[in-house]
Amino acid sequence: MRNFPFRMTIIFVIAASLSFAAEREKYWLFFKDKGKDLSKTSQQRLADQLDERAKWRRAKVTTSGEPLVDLTDLPVHQPYIDEIVARGFEIVVTSRWLNAVTIQATAGEAHDLAALAFIREVKKVAKGKRKPIIDEAENLTKPLGATWNGSFDYGTSITQNEQIGVPDVHSAGITGEGVLIAVLDAGFNLDNEAFTDIDIVATYDFINDDENVDNEPGDAPNQNSHGTQVLSVIGGFAPGKLIGPAFDAGFLLAKTEDVSSETEIEEDFWIAAAEWAEAHGADIITTSLGYYDWYDYSDMNGQKAPITIAADMAVKKGIVVVTSAGNEGNTSWYHIGAPADGFDVIAVGAVNSAGTIAAFSSRGPTSDGRIKPEVVAMGVSCTVAYTGGGFGSANGTSFSCPLVAGAAALILSAHPQLTPKQVRQALIQTAAQVTQPDNTYGFGLINALDAANYHGNISDPAETTEFVSLYPNPYSYSDHGVLFFIVDLVETSQVRVDLYNLLGQSYGAIIQTTAPAGQHRPLRWNGATVSGRSVPSGVYFYRLQIGEYRKTGKITLLH
Repeated sequence: MRNFPFRMTIIFVIAASLSFAAEREKYWLFFKDKGKDLSKTSQQRLADQLDERAKWRRAKVTTSGEPLVDLTDLPVHQPYIDEIVARGFEIVVTSRWLNAVTIQATAGEAHDLAALAFIREVKKVAKGKRKPIIDEAENLTKPLGATWNGSFDYGTSITQNEQIGVPDVHSAGITGEGVLIAVLDAGFNLDNEAFTDIDIVATYDFINDDENVDNEPGDAPNQNSHGTQVLSVIGGFAPGKLIGPAFDAGFLLAKTEDVSSETEIEEDFWIAAAEWAEAHGADIITTSLGYYDWYDYSDMNGQKAPITIAADMAVKKGIVVVTSAGNEGNTSWYHIGAPADGFDVIAVGAVNSAGTIAAFSSRGPTSDGRIKPEVVAMGVSCTVAYTGGGFGSANGTSFSCPLVAGAAALILSAHPQLTPKQVRQALIQTAAQVTQPDNTYGFGLINALDAANYHGNISDPAETTEFVSLYPNPYSYSDHGVLFFIVDLVETSQVRVDLYNLLGQSYGAIIQTTAPAGQHRPLRWNGATVSGRSVPSGVYFYRLQIGEYRKTGKITLLH
């Protein structure tokens, strides 16, 4: 009997060890192929089903004559999924792009599944941990905003906007119109005046599998805080308090992060959200999340992390992907995480209002030696909107990222024909230290005005020639008869307006005339092409040109 406590202890330890070993975690199962239905007919069928915006966006990055879809767009082979389910596993996420699914499994079960003939690889789903709000004191040596007398009252957000030249782009009439931005984050609360007029196109909660991206029963109280703040920085509009660079853009909101358990974020939900955003025609994905748990620095080479592979794949499908570099600059990790290590993504570091790097901003290079981050913007004491109302400030690359994404939206709003690589090029080539990049600032602080002018001038700041308005929009052939483009001209000018469908195909010049100088000059269009053909109902892009001045936007035509 004297040995009983000792023997019980042994049994307890063994039981605890068995319980630990049997703990289920989330794993990726990557399949070797997509089955036998790989014909061009099946690919064309998928192309026909694409959203019209997605068709137009993909056409920009597709060589003429090539299909708009490829093998990555085909669905995962259903018999493979059925076999996994038949073995007692529930599918959590299915990724067409990666040809993979995620499941909950023990290490032993994952090992057994790896032996299946159709499984190429099994690996854990990466998790990351959000750091608390960073306590980084301002080092303000030059106050910004004191000289701004433009048409918008930015309130305290003038600092973060003026530092990167956003008000100058706004003054040229470029405010993000026509661009669709997907924000992938933890949740969103729109009960703030900054979101009164925001254009929310679609929402989806990938954690709870519903369309509610605000807090739900079971969510942590702060679930919706971070995403709300990020959204406000890029697209909020509350004059006198906060104005985001791309307040006229449309938004897709994806809830991908569960903060209820040790603030873990899971990359499979992010990948599912990226595929959802692409299918909805997103032009930009902005993500202020990062992953490095379960990875080594050597994995940050753009080819290892599934989230990075998916982010680069989104770029290949025509989406500009902007991501935070990370907040690990003053930790033992120090470097950027995934997907900031992607080859084509735009990783963003953080500076204060004086342009000095924030200590927390993650540094490069990637493990294969590429410069990271690409660029920087303000991430210290950024003005943000709070859940439930009110405004304040916050720190982190979480907020420099949406500022750069907003600048990218301004570039695309001015030049919708640009590819993601051309947008990335415009931001990098006009940044503050493009001739001397390093792994702290990358190519430097962005300049939104110079970047918007990089592929063609949007306006000459010294001129007052500009587009004023378009009405009516939507335009009905039966109800309106004439559509007007209203312009201000400082001198007699040649004015040309071209029309494009969502695939980027041109209908030619719908207006080509010489107009005299004057304010609010009306230019008429009767809804027909130069050959006299009526344009079908639908959504179209117009491009107006007056000398070096450019303006793009959307028209909805109704028969």
